[in-house]
Amino acid sequence: MRRTKTRDLLVRLSVLACFIGFASSAIAQTFPGKNSQNLNRPKATGMLMANGIYDPFDPSYTPPTADDFDTLIMGRDELQKQARRQLAIDYFYERYGIDLSSGTADDGNIVLLDSFFDPRNNYRAYKLPAKGRRGSPRVSKKGWIVYDRQYVMFIGNLGRESTLTGTWGGESGTVVPPGSVAVDGDYLIQGTEHFQIGHPRNLYIRFQSVDPIINAVSGDIKFNCVLLDRHGEVIGAAIGRQELVFLNDGTGLFQMAVQNVWQFPAPQWALP
Repeated sequence: MRRTKTRDLLVRLSVLACFIGFASSAIAQTFPGKNSQNLNRPKATGMLMANGIYDPFDPSYTPPTADDFDTLIMGRDELQKQARRQLAIDYFYERYGIDLSSGTADDGNIVLLDSFFDPRNNYRAYKLPAKGRRGSPRVSKKGWIVYDRQYVMFIGNLGRESTLTGTWGGESGTVVPPGSVAVDGDYLIQGTEHFQIGHPRNLYIRFQSVDPIINAVSGDIKFNCVLLDRHGEVIGAAIGRQELVFLNDGTGLFQMAVQNVWQFPAPQWALP
């Protein structure tokens, strides 16, 4: 039972948001050639990190849900929730050729999941790009809280591979192994000490995985995403790595180690 819970935990924690574990030089190595010049010379960057240590099996703690994010953080009503979900469904269909309007596809092997990054991961922004002419925001030393909500296309619900088409997989399709995911999600960065819905210092950015995240249940993954504004325009990129580590110190605790570097404007590989 505990092994099953651990596997499910890895699925939930490994498919969250777009996390970056590389400096610019490492990013250039990941995407060599003409794009590496763009990646080495961003006009603006952002830095987010998570380092929370906790017991994911703590029976006394109930983590907030994706619906809590929609309602309490974004202030969405039911129609707005449905509209945002539809944006994710449309993206998965266009990019990967998978119709998740019913919540499942490929005879149930691909499913649409809702996920919210556990606040115990202590996810915070320490540097943010400038907004207009006002310059970069002055982020406190302890960082600003990052809320991270995802719509997840999970492949392998029945334990087998699936074929993706769309703009990524092509007409003939590309086979993807079980345990892979793609995401469309929302960041909301709390720009004040005490949260207020709609506060002008809060920063909202949408993100999408450019490629499927292979073997997402491993706990140590690399992936790249695009960042979009409220109108769906690509404005930046995120290329990353996150690692879920079991602390072998007798405490039974886990640590989620994340670095997330945003780059603006978007490099060539991230543009439509």
